[in-house]
Amino acid sequence: MAADPQREWRDQQAKAWHEQAVAAGQKRVLRRARNGELVSYLPEEYGVGRSGLGPKIHTVWGHAVLVACELVFLGLVFQAISRGYDRVPAGAWFAVAFFGLVIAYSAWNLAKEAKATRLRRQRGLPTPAE
Repeated sequence: MAADPQREWRDQQAKAWHEQAVAAGQKRVLRRARNGELVSYLPEEYGVGRSGLGPKIHTVWGHAVLVACELVFLGLVFQAISRGYDRVPAGAWFAVAFFGLVIAYSAWNLAKEAKATRLRRQRGLPTPAE
């Protein structure tokens, strides 16, 4: 891959524009995009964080598959609990409720990434790499 002599200049321009927008009161995130450019995103354009704890899923389809798998697993656990016991232990219901919260968080990430993908497409922004 050939080095782009203009990249540093474009990065400096992106940083200056980002700092100006932040100074004007906008909440923005400065990140490198998958195409290698430095881009200033609004939080709703950035989507789900791509670093830190949690799954490193970058696409709407990835989040949808995660939620679907979690729902199937919860259904199987619920079925096993309800068929295997006459009186279900409270700990089992606690585990089901906790897993329900995990699914709610995953669904929230799915909605957030879907909105961000739609906004990036509308505004012609590349997908963040990090």
